Amino acid sequence: MATTRFTLLVQEKHWDSYEKFCIHFSKAASRAAEKENDPRLARADVSRSSFDRWMGRRGTIKGTPRRDAYLVLLHMFNMSPERLFEQVDPAPRPSIDFGTGAVAPLALAPEFDDPLTVVAQTHRLTSSNADDPVLMMVRQSITNVVSRYEALGPHQLAGEARVIREMLHGVLGGHQPPRARAELFRLASQAAGLLGYMAVNAGARFEIVNAYCTEAETLAGEIGEVSMQMWASGTRSLGLYYQKRYAEADDAASAGVALDPDNPQAIRLLVNGRSRALARLGDRRSAEAAIGQALSLSDQQFSLPDGLTSCISFEPYSMPRTLANAITTRLSLGDTAEVVAHAEEIEDLVEHSPSDWSRALVGLDVASALLKQGSPEVEHAMGLGSRALRAGIGRPIKSVWERAMELYVGAEQWHDEPVVGDYADELRSWRAQPQAGPFAEGQPAQIAP
Repeated sequence: MATTRFTLLVQEKHWDSYEKFCIHFSKAASRAAEKENDPRLARADVSRSSFDRWMGRRGTIKGTPRRDAYLVLLHMFNMSPERLFEQVDPAPRPSIDFGTGAVAPLALAPEFDDPLTVVAQTHRLTSSNADDPVLMMVRQSITNVVSRYEALGPHQLAGEARVIREMLHGVLGGHQPPRARAELFRLASQAAGLLGYMAVNAGARFEIVNAYCTEAETLAGEIGEVSMQMWASGTRSLGLYYQKRYAEADDAASAGVALDPDNPQAIRLLVNGRSRALARLGDRRSAEAAIGQALSLSDQQFSLPDGLTSCISFEPYSMPRTLANAITTRLSLGDTAEVVAHAEEIEDLVEHSPSDWSRALVGLDVASALLKQGSPEVEHAMGLGSRALRAGIGRPIKSVWERAMELYVGAEQWHDEPVVGDYADELRSWRAQPQAGPFAEGQPAQIAP
């Protein structure tokens, strides 16, 4: 395809973005002002539309640029603009008659490509619309969403995650060398995964959760990122769990574990996905086995994070986070003593964690255990439940609502007790938040006035 010397030279020098070209055009304008003894030339600039025309992106340029731009280009390329904007055609190649196999006579000397054409073609193969600063910016944006998630919640951060995802999809529509493209796929997988997890917490339809998780798995699979595939499987399992589709939740978690049973991501799949779903299905033996596998795998890992990791983190589960999930399983199995014991193990970390949700969830589990034990501690349980709801207010999520309602249902037999009425008041206030609507609908009658 015919092009101009200007286009080829700009591509050769890697000035083919408007911003880079303007930097070099400005430097050339200063030189032209000095050489031509015309200070006005130093202020010459070029519009984006003019640059696009010169590059052939908006039709064919007719004539040469106006005087100021003409002189700047002359000093910029040491070539007259008339020659600069001449079209350069590829050299003609020998033709072959595919019917007879006859080849047209070759010239006496071998023919080669125009050097500028070779440079331009190489540039197109190795150029990228996602250089290292762009990739770094996206990595930092995703890290910032994860680090702020438990403080701000899905209602404030989902829009930010959507912008990241859409930007990555736009960049992937361009051209990148394999290394940069693989990194873009990894980041796009994480962005989709974040949105899938946020959709679970916000009580969105499972179809939305599943769509984001499928995107995350597919993109991660394209680059062999098994850990991210497992993370997405765990998020799908979480979504199914809160839909009360426990057998499917276990299947989703099992499929994730099967990808790499020794991967640290399997800890989350076992204790958050499998054990909790199996406990709800009444399969004590398998639920306890899943907890045991998670703890055993945790003991084998030497690089697990410390403290109570963020629920949305892409890191493997820390031991305290694993125990927090084991508490929920033990509660479903009716093992109230183990619930209290595990809670005591992580009590200090939970109390000093920046995660209000963790405090709320562990507090609600312990409160339910206190009601279910042989000698129910109603007052203590309702006090814990009320404090837990106050910890989680302002950023309501589905998991807190589900456990809060389970505690309320468990306390109904003591509905005449003032502490139960106080807890019901807290629960109504919590439910009244606009963000709680998607996962609190259909249950107004269950909270007595």
